[in-house]
Amino acid sequence: MGSIVAVKKDESLKAQLKDAQPEEILRIAEQAGFNFSEEIKGRFRNRWAGVYFCPQREDINEICPALCPPGFKSLAEYSQSTFSPWDTQEKYDFRSGVKYS
Repeated sequence: MGSIVAVKKDESLKAQLKDAQPEEILRIAEQAGFNFSEEIKGRFRNRWAGVYFCPQREDINEICPALCPPGFKSLAEYSQSTFSPWDTQEKYDFRSGVKYS
């Protein structure tokens, strides 16, 4: 994700994202010229809930620490708490924010 590298180099953008919540993150990113897919937008909105693997999750945790819900050390810990090791697919439709049955 090229946007992660760009954000890590931009102190002003990092400052804006530090305390931002999901919709604000998406607004800031769009204003900065980033074009996220509906899947990635949904992952921000759902705070990576139900995501069993995403290599960028650790970077997002660093750039947007306010995304991590209270009581969890990281987005990885939170997202891992929202699925079971026996799940064969992610629990959420990240485009709509709807939980799969």
